[in-house]
Amino acid sequence: MIYLLYGQPGSGKTVLGNRLANYLSTNHIIDGDKFRKFFTNTKYNREGRELNITRVNAVATYLNKTQKEPIILSFVNPYELLRRELKINNFAQVKEILLVTDRQLRKEYHCLDFEVGNPDFKLNTDRPVETTWNFLRYMVMED
Repeated sequence: MIYLLYGQPGSGKTVLGNRLANYLSTNHIIDGDKFRKFFTNTKYNREGRELNITRVNAVATYLNKTQKEPIILSFVNPYELLRRELKINNFAQVKEILLVTDRQLRKEYHCLDFEVGNPDFKLNTDRPVETTWNFLRYMVMED
């Protein structure tokens, strides 16, 4: 199973992704900021984001088809078509969790053409981290 935590920069993806990986006892976590550092792609325009997402999707699909542990993805992933492609390539074994916030963190990196799509869950992260984590944990337990 792949758990995709996506949303604008500053919405809590990294914090919640790490907690979820720990909760599910998996080492398979791909964080967008860390993943991007492995490549020379430093573009935050559509072309740069699509390249990064395509790479993440390939790695996640490989892990999902060869490993038994859950995979956690925590990155912006603003394009519905690429999220749908991830689901198709993994036989719908993907749970999309959209994280939203009214905080103004990392606004300079926000994606203006962000496509919300139809996530399986939508979670507002403006509450304290522990409260937000409890909501996410409950969503995953219901899965």
